[in-house]
Amino acid sequence: MSDAPETLEPVVRALEETGLAIDVVADGPAAIAACRPRHVLVLIDDRIRAECIEVVRSLRTRSEVPIIVLTSRVGALGAEEDQVVGVLDAGADDVVGLPARERELVARVRAAIRRGPEPAPDETAIEIGGVRLDPSGYVVSVADERVDMTRKEFELLRLLMTNAGQTVPRRVLIERVWGWGSTEGKTLDTHIRRIRAKIESDPSSPARIVTIRKVGYRYNRPKR
Repeated sequence: MSDAPETLEPVVRALEETGLAIDVVADGPAAIAACRPRHVLVLIDDRIRAECIEVVRSLRTRSEVPIIVLTSRVGALGAEEDQVVGVLDAGADDVVGLPARERELVARVRAAIRRGPEPAPDETAIEIGGVRLDPSGYVVSVADERVDMTRKEFELLRLLMTNAGQTVPRRVLIERVWGWGSTEGKTLDTHIRRIRAKIESDPSSPARIVTIRKVGYRYNRPKR
């Protein structure tokens, strides 16, 4: 999050190229309100309007999600150095100086995610176009009829439905479901075919889960 989100475009672009799905908000209160159990990391630009330390402290009381603060104050003296220390004391996991070198930032983000807790599932049921997914009981139904799915199939479908209307890159799907650094490319395609066989009217010509060639998959919202 940033006081001016466009100032973080290089950072967002570098992280998206690694397969991460990024949500950008403009200020501290928005970040606190937007934080969800599915999030695996929070990045904060310390130039936000809200007091950075208070935002970090508030987020930490709500979640154990890793928090990295981006700052131009690293190496500063006096009160500014105290501010950096205060951010860490408030619960931030790391502080990265700006401008950040992309490779270093990506490495530190990945390290923080590896150290962090597994993201908790969102418990709110999702229903789109006759398909209902209930995370609380790992239940999927199509036209009110229950459909049996393996845990991996369920997690894939949940990730796609949570981001309905948006293309989810293959790497994101693989890393979120099979783990960071996994290379389960063919396994992903096999699981998508199995999910289609269970929720599509015509799996050979899918309308719900569509392939975006060389990019990933998208769960379509029904046309109104």
